[in-house]
Amino acid sequence: MKNPIISSRIRLARNLKEYPFPKSLNRAQAVQITEKVKTAMAPVIQNYTFADMEKMDEVTKLSLVENHIISPEAAKKRDCSLFLAADGKSEVLVNEEDHVRIQTVFSGDSLEEAYDLANKLDDLLDERLNFAFSEKKYGYLTACLTNTGTGLRASYMVHLPMLEKTKQIKALQNEVGRFGMVIRGIYGEGSEPLGSLYQISNQITLGKSEEEIIKDLKNIVNQIIKKEEELQNKIKENNDFADLVYRSLGIVKYCKKISSQEAMKHLSNIKLGISSGIISGMEDNIYNIMVDIQSGNICKRAGDIIDSKKRDVLRAGYLNEKLN
Repeated sequence: MKNPIISSRIRLARNLKEYPFPKSLNRAQAVQITEKVKTAMAPVIQNYTFADMEKMDEVTKLSLVENHIISPEAAKKRDCSLFLAADGKSEVLVNEEDHVRIQTVFSGDSLEEAYDLANKLDDLLDERLNFAFSEKKYGYLTACLTNTGTGLRASYMVHLPMLEKTKQIKALQNEVGRFGMVIRGIYGEGSEPLGSLYQISNQITLGKSEEEIIKDLKNIVNQIIKKEEELQNKIKENNDFADLVYRSLGIVKYCKKISSQEAMKHLSNIKLGISSGIISGMEDNIYNIMVDIQSGNICKRAGDIIDSKKRDVLRAGYLNEKLN
Protein backbone atom coordinates (compact mmCIF):
# COMPACT_ATOMS: atom_id res chain seq x y z
CA MET A 1 0.00 0.00 0.00
CA LYS A 2 1.20 3.50 -0.80
CA ASN A 3 1.56 5.91 2.14
CA PRO A 4 -1.76 7.79 2.46
CA ILE A 5 -0.09 10.96 3.77
CA ILE A 6 -0.59 13.66 1.15
CA SER A 7 1.27 16.52 2.84
CA SER A 8 2.82 17.76 6.08
CA ARG A 9 2.22 21.24 7.45
CA ILE A 10 3.60 23.41 10.26
CA ARG A 11 1.94 26.67 11.29
CA LEU A 12 3.28 29.11 13.89
CA ALA A 13 1.08 31.88 15.32
CA ARG A 14 2.84 35.05 16.50
CA ASN A 15 1.74 38.55 17.57
CA LEU A 16 3.53 41.86 18.00
CA LYS A 17 3.60 42.96 21.62
CA GLU A 18 2.87 46.64 20.98
CA TYR A 19 -0.39 46.10 19.05
CA PRO A 20 -3.86 44.70 19.92
CA PHE A 21 -4.91 41.43 18.27
CA PRO A 22 -6.11 41.74 14.64
CA LYS A 23 -9.83 41.89 15.51
CA SER A 24 -9.16 45.12 17.45
CA LEU A 25 -6.74 46.74 14.98
CA ASN A 26 -7.57 49.94 13.19
CA ARG A 27 -6.56 50.47 9.59
CA ALA A 28 -3.41 52.45 10.37
CA GLN A 29 -2.16 49.82 12.83
CA ALA A 30 -2.75 47.01 10.35
CA VAL A 31 -0.70 48.86 7.72
CA GLN A 32 2.09 49.47 10.25
CA ILE A 33 2.27 45.77 11.09
CA THR A 34 2.45 44.84 7.41
CA GLU A 35 5.33 47.27 6.89
CA LYS A 36 7.16 45.97 9.96
CA VAL A 37 6.88 42.39 8.72
CA LYS A 38 7.99 43.44 5.24
CA THR A 39 11.10 45.07 6.74
CA ALA A 40 11.79 42.01 8.89
CA MET A 41 11.55 39.77 5.81
CA ALA A 42 14.23 41.82 4.00
CA PRO A 43 17.02 39.17 4.20
CA VAL A 44 14.87 36.63 2.32
CA ILE A 45 12.37 38.87 0.54
CA GLN A 46 13.83 38.04 -2.90
CA ASN A 47 12.46 34.50 -2.45
CA TYR A 48 8.90 35.68 -1.79
CA THR A 49 6.07 37.35 -3.64
CA PHE A 50 4.04 39.91 -1.69
CA ALA A 51 0.26 40.09 -2.18
CA ASP A 52 -2.34 42.39 -0.62
CA MET A 53 -5.68 40.60 -0.15
CA GLU A 54 -7.64 43.81 -0.63
CA LYS A 55 -6.20 44.21 -4.14
CA MET A 56 -6.55 40.55 -5.08
CA ASP A 57 -9.41 39.35 -7.31
CA GLU A 58 -11.89 36.82 -5.95
CA VAL A 59 -10.84 34.02 -8.31
CA THR A 60 -7.22 34.20 -7.18
CA LYS A 61 -8.24 34.23 -3.52
CA LEU A 62 -10.48 31.19 -4.01
CA SER A 63 -7.65 29.40 -5.80
CA LEU A 64 -5.30 30.16 -2.88
CA VAL A 65 -7.84 28.68 -0.46
CA GLU A 66 -8.21 25.54 -2.59
CA ASN A 67 -4.44 25.15 -2.72
CA HIS A 68 -4.29 25.44 1.11
CA ILE A 69 -2.17 28.58 0.95
CA ILE A 70 -4.64 30.79 2.81
CA SER A 71 -7.68 30.09 4.97
CA PRO A 72 -11.23 30.99 3.90
CA GLU A 73 -11.14 33.62 6.69
CA ALA A 74 -8.01 35.26 5.28
CA ALA A 75 -9.66 35.56 1.86
CA LYS A 76 -12.40 37.72 3.41
CA LYS A 77 -10.16 40.07 5.40
CA ARG A 78 -9.41 43.54 4.06
CA ASP A 79 -6.13 44.14 5.91
CA CYS A 80 -4.63 40.69 5.36
CA SER A 81 -1.50 40.24 3.23
CA LEU A 82 0.68 37.36 2.13
CA PHE A 83 4.35 36.61 1.50
CA LEU A 84 4.48 33.44 -0.62
CA ALA A 85 7.71 31.62 -1.43
CA ALA A 86 8.48 30.93 -5.08
CA ASP A 87 8.71 27.18 -4.39
CA GLY A 88 5.36 27.22 -2.56
CA LYS A 89 6.81 25.54 0.52
CA SER A 90 6.57 28.49 2.89
CA GLU A 91 4.52 31.60 3.48
CA VAL A 92 3.98 34.37 6.00
CA LEU A 93 0.39 35.54 6.43
CA VAL A 94 -0.11 38.95 8.06
CA ASN A 95 -3.19 40.19 9.98
CA GLU A 96 -5.34 37.09 9.70
CA GLU A 97 -6.39 35.71 13.12
CA ASP A 98 -2.93 36.66 14.46
CA HIS A 99 -0.51 39.37 13.36
CA VAL A 100 1.88 36.82 11.86
CA ARG A 101 1.29 33.26 10.79
CA ILE A 102 4.23 31.31 9.43
CA GLN A 103 3.24 28.24 7.43
CA THR A 104 5.33 25.60 5.71
CA VAL A 105 3.94 22.75 3.62
CA PHE A 106 5.87 19.78 2.24
CA SER A 107 4.53 16.86 0.23
CA GLY A 108 4.35 13.42 1.84
CA ASP A 109 5.53 12.52 5.32
CA SER A 110 7.93 15.44 5.83
CA LEU A 111 6.88 17.01 9.11
CA GLU A 112 10.45 17.44 10.39
CA GLU A 113 11.52 19.25 7.21
CA ALA A 114 8.46 21.50 7.42
CA TYR A 115 9.24 22.27 11.08
CA ASP A 116 12.89 23.02 10.34
CA LEU A 117 11.97 25.59 7.68
CA ALA A 118 9.24 27.16 9.83
CA ASN A 119 11.67 27.41 12.74
CA LYS A 120 14.23 29.23 10.59
CA LEU A 121 11.62 31.74 9.44
CA ASP A 122 10.47 32.18 13.04
CA ASP A 123 14.03 32.88 14.20
CA LEU A 124 14.51 35.41 11.40
CA LEU A 125 11.36 37.35 12.32
CA ASP A 126 11.90 37.00 16.07
CA GLU A 127 15.23 38.82 15.76
CA ARG A 128 13.53 41.80 14.12
CA LEU A 129 10.03 41.89 15.64
CA ASN A 130 8.89 42.20 19.25
CA PHE A 131 6.72 39.09 19.63
CA ALA A 132 4.26 38.90 22.55
CA PHE A 133 5.69 36.23 24.84
CA SER A 134 5.01 35.30 28.47
CA GLU A 135 8.35 34.01 29.73
CA LYS A 136 7.17 32.53 33.02
CA LYS A 137 3.68 31.20 32.34
CA TYR A 138 1.98 31.17 28.94
CA GLY A 139 4.57 31.25 26.16
CA TYR A 140 3.48 32.93 22.90
CA LEU A 141 0.27 34.95 23.30
CA THR A 142 -2.29 34.39 20.55
CA ALA A 143 -5.74 35.63 19.56
CA CYS A 144 -7.22 32.14 20.08
CA LEU A 145 -6.49 30.56 23.46
CA THR A 146 -6.03 27.11 21.92
CA ASN A 147 -2.91 28.40 20.14
CA THR A 148 -1.35 30.00 23.23
CA GLY A 149 1.88 28.33 24.31
CA THR A 150 4.11 27.24 21.48
CA GLY A 151 1.69 28.72 18.92
CA LEU A 152 2.38 25.58 16.89
CA ARG A 153 -0.12 23.65 14.80
CA ALA A 154 1.37 20.61 13.13
CA SER A 155 -0.82 18.69 10.72
CA TYR A 156 -0.97 15.94 8.14
CA MET A 157 -3.31 15.77 5.16
CA VAL A 158 -4.24 12.08 4.89
CA HIS A 159 -6.35 10.02 2.49
CA LEU A 160 -8.49 7.60 4.53
CA PRO A 161 -11.03 6.04 2.14
CA MET A 162 -11.48 2.68 3.87
CA LEU A 163 -11.83 4.14 7.34
CA GLU A 164 -14.47 6.46 5.86
CA LYS A 165 -16.30 3.68 3.98
CA THR A 166 -16.39 1.50 7.12
CA LYS A 167 -17.71 4.49 9.13
CA GLN A 168 -14.82 4.52 11.62
CA ILE A 169 -13.92 8.22 11.31
CA LYS A 170 -16.26 9.37 14.08
CA ALA A 171 -14.81 6.85 16.52
CA LEU A 172 -11.29 7.93 15.52
CA GLN A 173 -12.18 11.58 16.10
CA ASN A 174 -13.28 10.75 19.64
CA GLU A 175 -10.21 8.59 20.24
CA VAL A 176 -7.59 11.11 19.09
CA GLY A 177 -9.38 13.87 20.98
CA ARG A 178 -8.36 12.18 24.22
CA PHE A 179 -4.74 12.77 23.22
CA GLY A 180 -5.14 16.44 22.32
CA MET A 181 -5.47 15.82 18.57
CA VAL A 182 -8.26 16.60 16.12
CA ILE A 183 -9.44 15.22 12.76
CA ARG A 184 -11.04 17.80 10.45
CA GLY A 185 -12.18 18.13 6.86
CA ILE A 186 -10.06 19.07 3.86
CA TYR A 187 -9.96 22.82 4.60
CA GLY A 188 -9.51 22.54 8.37
CA GLU A 189 -11.82 23.81 11.09
CA GLY A 190 -15.51 23.75 10.18
CA SER A 191 -14.96 22.18 6.76
CA GLU A 192 -16.42 18.95 5.40
CA PRO A 193 -14.30 16.02 4.19
CA LEU A 194 -14.08 15.75 0.41
CA GLY A 195 -12.51 12.87 -1.45
CA SER A 196 -11.86 11.05 1.88
CA LEU A 197 -9.21 13.68 2.68
CA TYR A 198 -8.72 14.65 6.32
CA GLN A 199 -6.47 17.00 8.26
CA ILE A 200 -5.10 15.55 11.49
CA SER A 201 -3.46 18.06 13.82
CA ASN A 202 -2.64 18.87 17.42
CA GLN A 203 -5.26 20.81 19.35
CA ILE A 204 -3.18 21.69 22.42
CA THR A 205 -0.11 23.92 22.27
CA LEU A 206 0.23 24.86 25.95
CA GLY A 207 2.29 22.68 28.28
CA LYS A 208 4.16 20.79 25.55
CA SER A 209 7.31 21.58 23.63
CA GLU A 210 7.23 21.84 19.83
CA GLU A 211 9.20 18.61 19.58
CA GLU A 212 6.74 16.78 21.85
CA ILE A 213 3.76 17.98 19.81
CA ILE A 214 5.32 16.73 16.57
CA LYS A 215 6.31 13.38 18.12
CA ASP A 216 2.81 12.81 19.53
CA LEU A 217 1.15 13.72 16.23
CA LYS A 218 3.39 11.34 14.28
CA ASN A 219 2.56 8.50 16.70
CA ILE A 220 -1.19 9.08 16.37
CA VAL A 221 -1.08 9.32 12.57
CA ASN A 222 1.05 6.19 12.28
CA GLN A 223 -1.60 4.26 14.23
CA ILE A 224 -4.35 5.61 11.97
CA ILE A 225 -2.37 4.69 8.86
CA LYS A 226 -1.92 1.18 10.21
CA LYS A 227 -5.70 0.82 10.54
CA GLU A 228 -6.19 2.11 6.99
CA GLU A 229 -3.51 -0.28 5.69
CA GLU A 230 -5.17 -3.28 7.33
CA LEU A 231 -8.47 -2.44 5.66
CA GLN A 232 -6.93 -1.79 2.23
CA ASN A 233 -4.96 -5.03 2.31
CA LYS A 234 -8.23 -6.95 2.49
CA ILE A 235 -9.81 -5.53 -0.66
CA LYS A 236 -7.30 -6.25 -3.44
CA GLU A 237 -9.06 -9.47 -4.48
CA ASN A 238 -12.54 -8.18 -3.65
CA ASN A 239 -14.59 -7.91 -6.85
CA ASP A 240 -17.07 -5.49 -5.30
CA PHE A 241 -14.30 -2.97 -4.58
CA ALA A 242 -12.68 -3.60 -7.97
CA ASP A 243 -16.03 -2.86 -9.61
CA LEU A 244 -16.39 0.34 -7.53
CA VAL A 245 -12.91 1.53 -8.50
CA TYR A 246 -13.22 0.81 -12.23
CA ARG A 247 -16.71 2.30 -12.44
CA SER A 248 -15.27 5.51 -11.00
CA LEU A 249 -12.39 5.38 -13.46
CA GLY A 250 -14.82 4.96 -16.35
CA ILE A 251 -16.97 7.89 -15.22
CA VAL A 252 -14.13 10.40 -14.91
CA LYS A 253 -12.61 9.26 -18.21
CA TYR A 254 -15.76 9.76 -20.25
CA CYS A 255 -18.17 12.08 -18.40
CA LYS A 256 -19.27 15.26 -20.17
CA LYS A 257 -20.19 17.23 -17.05
CA ILE A 258 -19.58 16.55 -13.38
CA SER A 259 -19.87 18.41 -10.08
CA SER A 260 -16.93 18.92 -7.77
CA GLN A 261 -18.44 16.72 -5.06
CA GLU A 262 -19.11 13.80 -7.41
CA ALA A 263 -15.69 14.12 -9.02
CA MET A 264 -13.98 14.05 -5.62
CA LYS A 265 -15.84 10.86 -4.71
CA HIS A 266 -14.74 9.10 -7.91
CA LEU A 267 -11.17 10.37 -7.69
CA SER A 268 -10.96 9.10 -4.12
CA ASN A 269 -12.07 5.65 -5.33
CA ILE A 270 -9.41 5.72 -8.06
CA LYS A 271 -6.75 6.74 -5.55
CA LEU A 272 -7.89 3.86 -3.34
CA GLY A 273 -7.58 1.53 -6.33
CA ILE A 274 -3.99 2.63 -6.99
CA SER A 275 -3.02 2.51 -3.32
CA SER A 276 -4.50 -0.94 -2.66
CA GLY A 277 -3.12 -2.46 -5.86
CA ILE A 278 -6.49 -2.95 -7.60
CA ILE A 279 -5.18 -0.66 -10.36
CA SER A 280 -1.60 -1.27 -11.45
CA GLY A 281 0.75 0.78 -13.60
CA MET A 282 -1.08 4.07 -13.10
CA GLU A 283 0.68 7.17 -11.80
CA ASP A 284 -0.74 8.43 -8.51
CA ASN A 285 -1.14 12.14 -9.24
CA ILE A 286 -4.75 12.05 -8.09
CA TYR A 287 -4.40 14.58 -5.30
CA ASN A 288 -3.06 17.21 -7.72
CA ILE A 289 -6.06 16.55 -9.95
CA MET A 290 -8.37 16.90 -6.94
CA VAL A 291 -6.98 20.36 -6.30
CA ASP A 292 -7.08 21.38 -9.96
CA ILE A 293 -10.79 20.57 -10.39
CA GLN A 294 -11.98 22.87 -7.58
CA SER A 295 -14.09 25.86 -8.62
CA GLY A 296 -11.47 28.57 -8.09
CA ASN A 297 -8.79 26.74 -10.04
CA ILE A 298 -11.20 26.06 -12.92
CA CYS A 299 -12.16 29.75 -13.04
CA LYS A 300 -8.49 30.74 -12.87
CA ARG A 301 -7.68 28.58 -15.90
CA ALA A 302 -10.73 29.96 -17.70
CA GLY A 303 -9.61 33.51 -16.89
CA ASP A 304 -12.98 34.57 -15.51
CA ILE A 305 -15.69 33.76 -12.96
CA ILE A 306 -17.99 31.23 -14.62
CA ASP A 307 -21.24 29.65 -13.42
CA SER A 308 -21.53 26.13 -12.00
CA LYS A 309 -22.91 24.57 -15.21
CA LYS A 310 -19.91 25.75 -17.24
CA ARG A 311 -17.55 24.67 -14.45
CA ASP A 312 -19.07 21.18 -14.50
CA VAL A 313 -18.40 20.92 -18.25
CA LEU A 314 -14.84 22.24 -17.98
CA ARG A 315 -14.19 19.95 -15.01
CA ALA A 316 -15.29 16.94 -17.01
CA GLY A 317 -13.08 17.91 -19.95
CA TYR A 318 -10.10 18.33 -17.63
CA LEU A 319 -10.70 14.91 -16.07
CA ASN A 320 -11.12 13.28 -19.48
CA GLU A 321 -7.74 14.65 -20.53
CA LYS A 322 -5.88 13.77 -17.31
CA LEU A 323 -7.28 10.26 -16.85
CA ASN A 324 -6.95 9.07 -20.46
